[in-house]
Amino acid sequence: MGVLEKETNGRRRISITQNPHYPRLAVKCGENQYSRHSHVHQTWSLGYVLQGRTLVSLGTWESELTEDQFIAVPSGIPHLCSPETGNPFSFIVLYIPTEYLDIRTPEFSQPRIGGIDSKVLFDLIDLFMQDTNKSELDNNSENLQKFLNKNSSPLDEEWGENLSEKEILFTQESPYGSRFQLYRYTRKLFGLGQKKISTIGKMEHAKMLMSEGLDLAEIAVECGFYDQSHFSKVFKLYTGLTPTQYMKK
Repeated sequence: MGVLEKETNGRRRISITQNPHYPRLAVKCGENQYSRHSHVHQTWSLGYVLQGRTLVSLGTWESELTEDQFIAVPSGIPHLCSPETGNPFSFIVLYIPTEYLDIRTPEFSQPRIGGIDSKVLFDLIDLFMQDTNKSELDNNSENLQKFLNKNSSPLDEEWGENLSEKEILFTQESPYGSRFQLYRYTRKLFGLGQKKISTIGKMEHAKMLMSEGLDLAEIAVECGFYDQSHFSKVFKLYTGLTPTQYMKK
């Protein structure tokens, strides 16, 4: 399992490995360091616990994940992992852009929770990281769909009432009346206030701008921060990496 085994050695760190042919197809490995705020991804993601245990939250839904368990999260859904304090914790996350998946299927359109031996998952991830053409990518996406169907189940129906209205994540203007009304609405829907949701949207926009090669000072201004230092501090809280570290991976 070469790359992934090496990435998870060490203390308190996060490493990101990208497929050189499909850069947005990536794997993140972390040990005792993680995002400390609810966040979203513009990709489909699968997070797997290598060691320890964590409370995972999607909107107002919560459950515990332990070693060898995983959660699959569609793009745009707020989520947060809160590992058990005082104990070692390590994880791996696979990120796949939605255009490479059939998001009409329940395996990719719904959050799912499951468990599997790490070697099986690592072998599957390795195949994605070695893809060099669309045919290989499509084949591995089909294998991933079968894997999810066999080794995971969708969350219960109460996990996120009306969460399909997740387009509110990236809106700056309120269609819901007063700020208080918007806060109550988003708090009920996602378990988050509108201000935090707006910040999540800025962080995802910043990641996109980084992938386009923009200067960090420009990105900070584009995302509405008063200076680069403030942007860097918020970015690290939400991703576990400084902007410079993120751009080097």
